[in-house]
Amino acid sequence: MTLEGGPRVVVVGGGISGLSAAFEVRRQRPDAEVVVLEREERPGGTATSDAVDGFLVDRGPNGFLTNVPDAYQLSLDLGLENELLPASEAAQKRFLFFRGRLVPVPTGAGALLRSPLLSPVGKARMALEPFLPAADPGREETVHGFASRRLGREFADVMVAPMVAGVSAGDARRSSLQALFPRMHRLEAEHGGLVRGMLAQQRVRRAARARGETPLRAAGGPSGPGGRLTSFRRGGAGRLTQALAETLGAAVHTGVSVERIERGAEGRLRVVLAEPLTPRTLEADAVILATPAYAAAELLREVAPAATAPLEAIPYAGIRVVALGYPRASVPATLDGFGFLVPPGQGLRILGSLWTSTLFPPQAPEGTVLLRSLAGGVQDPGFLDLSEEEAVAVVRDDLRVSLGITARPTMVHVVGWRRGIPQYVLGHRQRVEEAAGAVATVPGLALTGNAYRGIGLNDCVRDARSVGREVAGRLESA
Repeated sequence: MTLEGGPRVVVVGGGISGLSAAFEVRRQRPDAEVVVLEREERPGGTATSDAVDGFLVDRGPNGFLTNVPDAYQLSLDLGLENELLPASEAAQKRFLFFRGRLVPVPTGAGALLRSPLLSPVGKARMALEPFLPAADPGREETVHGFASRRLGREFADVMVAPMVAGVSAGDARRSSLQALFPRMHRLEAEHGGLVRGMLAQQRVRRAARARGETPLRAAGGPSGPGGRLTSFRRGGAGRLTQALAETLGAAVHTGVSVERIERGAEGRLRVVLAEPLTPRTLEADAVILATPAYAAAELLREVAPAATAPLEAIPYAGIRVVALGYPRASVPATLDGFGFLVPPGQGLRILGSLWTSTLFPPQAPEGTVLLRSLAGGVQDPGFLDLSEEEAVAVVRDDLRVSLGITARPTMVHVVGWRRGIPQYVLGHRQRVEEAAGAVATVPGLALTGNAYRGIGLNDCVRDARSVGREVAGRLESA
């Protein structure tokens, strides 16, 4: 691994964030030598997909939403426009497993009034939302606290808690609204309430359409996030990281572990590699850390010690993805939607199940069904300790109760991420600011990744490309 020529940028971490940052550095500074170091044997991190017995199984995220442009624009920049695969229209329909059966999540005021998900008292409490005063926008609160205050505790328990678990595998009573759902916080801060904020968004979109513009979809609401879920016709969600790695080519090095970052000679940084790699060190003009926060804490212990404590304080939740394939004839449920989530206390152990073959039919052979169930998270860390056979048995039992499936699956694929998803608990933004401030004192050093400013694919791409542009702009020509 040799570096010669122009300014040198080393990116530690070859997931979606590291690859996106490297891609952007190269776009901004074609003269720069970019090196991506990935510990695993293949790049992509959690954003990868596996082909199994004719099924295409996403190991982590199953796509990106089009309510913001980041991942979509990256796809265009990579030349993937003809490979984009929007989810079927059925994806707009979502369910909750509630009191022993699947109940559609209401998508409008009329449907909400008729829905059995909330009691008459709960619905009446929701109706008070437009008349409630706004809270101090500078006071941090949990997602559950915000939802309870604006819409009532019943709404928070039944509708919001499973949404947070589905998004982050986290606990709505501990997750920071401002960090996890900043757009929701801004609706109240800027408009005084959720209903008023959503009406204001509608006015903006109508005005944009009147000008002949195509407005972005709203950020979403109780029925689900805004925008349309999108994947790729071949390769699944992992096609995005695969295309990034292919574009970067020989710049990506897998099976490479980094021990620490040091200050080098003449204001440069030194990346120290694990034994027995040769060379043992790499000199760089800039280093972008795109690792999990706990890994970044170790790497920075010498060069930016003040960043270690706040990075180590970012907790993670383990998650297991259990994908099962069945002949269509053995699944009695219609599967006419995105899938379902499970509010707390409903008797199932899984967090929810995504009906992948409905969302993206090409990802399952004709005449079959592909279900991806998620389990574990903050509320059930013990699920990660189960054997694969035990985990599959739990999921099969929950699918029997929820979907009536008694047949044995013809395809089984299990992936476990023991520290898979960072948790944006109260105080998250302050921890990120402290870590970023410590890193900023070291010229040429930068952080990106899903532990800081958003956990979704769009968030990772947005932050990584922003960091890549910033680093590229600071480079001096050699």
